Amino acid sequence: MQLKTLLPLVILCATACQGVPAVLLDNESDMNKEALQESKKLAAGSTNVIEERREFIEKLRHAGKEKRPLYEEYFDVIGADGILDGIEQVWPRCHEEAHDAGRAIFARFRDIGASVRICADRCATGCMHGALMEAFGVTADDARADGATHRVAITPEMNEACYRNAAILSLSRPGNCAHGIGHALMIQAHYRIPEALTACTGFPEPAMRYYCVTGAYMEYVTEYDQEDAKSKSLQYPCDTYDYPAACARNKMYYVTKRHYEAHGRTEELVQECSRLMGKFRLGCFHGLGNAHMWLIASGQINIKSVCGHGTDDERFMCLEGAMERMGQHYETRALAVCEELQGQDRQTCLAAVKHKMYDLTKDFTLYLSE
Repeated sequence: MQLKTLLPLVILCATACQGVPAVLLDNESDMNKEALQESKKLAAGSTNVIEERREFIEKLRHAGKEKRPLYEEYFDVIGADGILDGIEQVWPRCHEEAHDAGRAIFARFRDIGASVRICADRCATGCMHGALMEAFGVTADDARADGATHRVAITPEMNEACYRNAAILSLSRPGNCAHGIGHALMIQAHYRIPEALTACTGFPEPAMRYYCVTGAYMEYVTEYDQEDAKSKSLQYPCDTYDYPAACARNKMYYVTKRHYEAHGRTEELVQECSRLMGKFRLGCFHGLGNAHMWLIASGQINIKSVCGHGTDDERFMCLEGAMERMGQHYETRALAVCEELQGQDRQTCLAAVKHKMYDLTKDFTLYLSE
């Protein structure tokens, strides 16, 4: 099938990490209440605020990669809600664009409970991930030279945030939080993959470790995809390190986008996955499904042409890659897509829609296979 366009994939958070002081985890603090009030105080109805919002949106349309200075400039003018409204207007499927907004919100209030509540689930929790990034953030100058000591130090805070912080748990699953912290750990590791993967073992459950690794790999791939595609391999690092499915669910977006821009065909991408072996092959099929989610959801491509190939395990991984996220954001459409399948593939599809993203109870056997 010839495809000339590829709808954008929601790109999840970018974070940095260190221990969070206990006061920042107190979601019932007085500062929390004050922050929540301040975030709402700028009414959208006044003429000046309306004009300032229009000006902000115009500047946002021409903003470069670093958007935080713009968000900070307008924070006292249009408020956090005004900033998030503008982001959603310019980028309806925003996620990455909201990271710096979350960072600016946390930097302003220094209260993780308040920041997460202000962000809520806006921009597919991109704002929340940004708040976590700032809460756990370290600069390169601040990072400890002893990485092992640092990992031990931050492990309690990682688990406190993702398992017990009421504000975070009211908005997202623990696995979503682990994903955000994975981004942070990759940055803290200065993009050294083995160190970031080791840091994710600070979570006790294999499922939480896996979701942490998805964030770590996403952070790495977002920064180094183009460089690695030229100097290493088409699939690197997903053909090299552990947890290849966690890696490929993001890497394959970039691989697929380049492929279709060169007027490639879906069958050639399937063949690319088939060249790999073992867990790397399974990971590639998982990423293939995730990379095609928007195309399948919009009806531009049939799910069978993407996930109807290979062994039972390969189809399983591909279907979960596509349908968990579609079920998260477009459940009605996802259920309709599942009706296009038969037999076990249909059951796999329906289960993925039911579980959605970041489920801790699903079977991780193929994801954690050697």
